[in-house]
This record gives sequence, structure tokens and C-alpha cells, in this order.
Amino acid sequence: MKRKALTAVFMAALLAMGLTACSSGGGSTDSASESDTIRIGCAIPLTGASAQDGQSIQNGAQIAVDQVNEAGGIDGKQVELVVEDDKGDSSEAATVANLLAEDSTISAVVGHFNSSCTLAGAPIYNQAGVVEISPGSSAAAVTDAGDYTFRVITTDAVQGRYLAEWAVNDLGYQNIAVLYENTDYGLGLAQVLEEAMADLGANIVVQEAYEVGATDYSTVLTKVASSEAEAIIIGGLYNETALIAKQRSSFGLENMQIMGVDAIYSDALIELGGDAANGILLTGYFSDASTSQVAQDFIAAYEEAYGEMPATYAAYGYDAALVILDAIQNVGADRAAIQEYLSTLEGLEGATGINSFDENGDVIKDPMRMTIENGEFVVIE
Repeated sequence: MKRKALTAVFMAALLAMGLTACSSGGGSTDSASESDTIRIGCAIPLTGASAQDGQSIQNGAQIAVDQVNEAGGIDGKQVELVVEDDKGDSSEAATVANLLAEDSTISAVVGHFNSSCTLAGAPIYNQAGVVEISPGSSAAAVTDAGDYTFRVITTDAVQGRYLAEWAVNDLGYQNIAVLYENTDYGLGLAQVLEEAMADLGANIVVQEAYEVGATDYSTVLTKVASSEAEAIIIGGLYNETALIAKQRSSFGLENMQIMGVDAIYSDALIELGGDAANGILLTGYFSDASTSQVAQDFIAAYEEAYGEMPATYAAYGYDAALVILDAIQNVGADRAAIQEYLSTLEGLEGATGINSFDENGDVIKDPMRMTIENGEFVVIE
């Protein structure tokens, strides 16, 4: 299926952007194609432990919507982002999914963030025939969630194996400590690393979980210090990574390499980690150091709108909305038509790279390698 990219439309509207209000989902029975506006759902955690990332996703998606609206909308219709809070809870996510799926004016959904929430909503969206595009769910199980479930973030398996190969094949580490958050996400990434290290002939000498939001990492770092670990790979987010980086010096580990996936990319990592964050290595698909014009234009628009640099999940939120808007631009707001279009989508450039989907709705894209130097993210060529 041939598509017309929206990139030029977005770029033309960047400097003339205005923010539009987000509204809560309604119960209208009008069909999406007959509505006076084009309505896109946005199911994210705005309260709870993942609220910061949820807000970033909303902001990023809103940038994409605003750019289209400032350029005249789609077929003369303005686009509205309909936001619902799933609280990062799978039960609440199911409730939100029902609300959005039953509203026939909703053409597609950006969401959910947490893998457990995406999996809870997937049966509902698939039964109703409405596309959900996750900006943050990387668990392997999402691959088999259904024909109407897509994601613009790669799986844990892709990033975990890439990171393992970088550590072992390129950096020469043979003994690895894996510290991971005690969630489905953290455990899934730890399992991927365990399998990858075995395939590469390397050893995981420490594999320890920590609680999200913990502030004292003495227990896990003591185990690392007493092992033969040459590097630490973290399966978690930026706040915890920053604290581990700061506290490692108390255990004689100040020179030990820390590595992580794109979930640790955030200014908060640098702000909280300070000098201890310098030298951290990470994979990622978005960076303010990216040479992509689309990424740089998105960054400029985000800074103008919100007065700060966008974090990783803001860029994923932007791309999730971008993909939906590209589909509507080409085939209209009909739910089934959107799914059919996305099932063959290839080569749509976004802020996190080139978005193409495989037969399972998983995105295909290659990660960048990054590090932190003098308090700034730097792309390693």
C-alpha cells in the first residue's frame, strides 16, 4: 500500500504551533468517519508511579496533533486528543480501554505505556477493532497481543540482545552484573540478558532485583563489589540508575562501567546522577544529539511548547500519534482501514527513527549508541 508521508506538513507547522486542550472520552455514538473532528484516544498513566512518563507521552502526542491542526487539519477537520488516565494499573487500563473502544468517534488510541496495561487493553481493542499503538510497552508478550496492537518501541529482546552484544563483543566484558527493577519490565529484560549472555559465552555473576523508587542500593552494590563483575547492566529507569551510579563509589566501584537501554535516557539521569552519570553507556532511539532533522524539529517544537527538553517517552508518544495521523491522512478515520494501512506501513520517519511494522505489529528500527560526556548525551558514531 502506498502512503503519503506527513513529515513536510509537520515541519511547515512547527514554528506556528499552538496548544489545544485535551478532553476526556465521551460516549457519542457517531462514527469516526462522520464526526466533525478526528478524535484520537490517549491512554496513559497520569497518576501513580509512571505519571512522569505518562505526561511526557501526552505532551509528545499533543505536539503531533497541534502540528497537523496548525497546518489545516486533515480533510478540513481538526484533530482532538482524548486523554484518559489508566494509572499504570492493569484493571484501570481495562476500564479505560472499554471507554475508548465503545466511543465510536475514537479512530485509534495512543497507549498504553506499561506492558501490563497494554496487555490488559489489547483483547478489548482487538474485539472492538480499534488500533492501539503503544509508546512504551516493550514486553515480549505484546508481540502476540492481536492484529490491532502495534508499538513504536522495540521489544526488550531487541534492545537487551543488542546491549549484550555491545558489552561482550565490542567492549570485551565477560563477567556482568545485572541489576533490574522488580517489575514485569525489569524481569523481562533480565531474562533477555541472561539468554543473550549464555549465547555469547559470557557470565552473569550477579543478578539482583531492586524496588522501583528505592533510594538505598547498598545491598545490591555490596553483592556486585564482592563479585568478579566487570560491568553493571541496569534493567530499569533513569532515577534508579542515577542513584546506583552515585552510590557505587562507596563500594569501590566508581570506575565500573554502567550500561542500560533507552529507558534511562532522560535529563533526570544527568541532573540526579551529577558527575557520576558521566561515562554511562546506553542504547536508544531518541537523543537531542541526533542528526535526524525530524528529531531536531520535534525537539524545537517541544521546547517551545513546554519549556524543556523532551525525554524518550515524549518522542515515542509523538511517533505513536504520528503513525496514526499518517494512516488517517492516507485512508481516513475508519478503524478497520487504519489497521489495514498500518499492517503494511514502511519507512515513516519519526523522532525515534524510521517506523516500519512487521506482521505482529512490532516496530523495526535500529538503535543508536550513546554515552554521557561532561553532563551531556553524546551519540557514539
